[in-house]
Amino acid sequence: MFHQSSDAELFHTAEQLKADGFKRDGPIWKKRKQVFLPLYEAKMVQMFDHRAASVVVDKSKWMRQGQTDQTSLVQHQNPEFTIEPRWWVNESNVHRVLGDRDTTRIIAFKNVTSPTNQRTMIAAFIPYSGVVHSAPLIFTGSDISVCLTACLLGNLNAFAYDYICRQKIGGVNLSYFIINQIPTFHPDFYKQKCPWNKKQTLEKWISDRVLKLTCTSNDMIPLAKAASLKPLVHKWNPEERLDLQAQFDAAFFILYGIKQDDVEYILSTFSGIRKEPESMFNTSNTLDRILKHYHNLGGK
Repeated sequence: MFHQSSDAELFHTAEQLKADGFKRDGPIWKKRKQVFLPLYEAKMVQMFDHRAASVVVDKSKWMRQGQTDQTSLVQHQNPEFTIEPRWWVNESNVHRVLGDRDTTRIIAFKNVTSPTNQRTMIAAFIPYSGVVHSAPLIFTGSDISVCLTACLLGNLNAFAYDYICRQKIGGVNLSYFIINQIPTFHPDFYKQKCPWNKKQTLEKWISDRVLKLTCTSNDMIPLAKAASLKPLVHKWNPEERLDLQAQFDAAFFILYGIKQDDVEYILSTFSGIRKEPESMFNTSNTLDRILKHYHNLGGK
């Protein structure tokens, strides 16, 4: 949407907006009809989490003055909490770039990555806002429902998809041309019944889980309304989130036709999968969770 260097004159700090007579209203700044939206950077986003970190400026550093302030569990569980960017951008400039695209379902992913990172593809829905080039955007057409778009996000964040990404990346950038080469399920694919639950379509089964992981705060209510999610805000529960992610990771292994031996091998290539310590919010490691659901859903 915006380049962090060449578009820098469009970005305003909170101090500049306040000095210009703008008033803070939640995550945005307003003055009469003018509205300034938060400007997202990739470091603010994690998988299914648009509130992963705020950005604080450390002027004592010569390089990388923008440092992350990780969102705490208590903050995540507060639906009114919004992360703090270091810049805001005029809504008119955001509209100029987006045009008539549907702003309730914006998918952003981290551009800078590596096949040796814990995860290579990291994507999330984000609220209507400005975004710099470190977080490229993916939009679906007007003929694609919000729930199908949620299925796409689930596909992007699945371990099976991530493993293929790792085979394609030669440097540290996850570019569009790489994503275009990766086998991704067509929207029509999700119209079929779940192999493990004939009472539900894949669209319903997958989108329900993705939306519960995503719509955990008030700023995602527009997305929840567009998807007819009830309730509109889903409580942030660490244990439930781990289990929901394991469920659709297992599902995508089955949908990609990957057998158990290969599932175990694929997961073994991701750092930390077997080493995650148990805690009050994590009673089993990721490998065990995924394999349990893989068998429950009929994987062999």
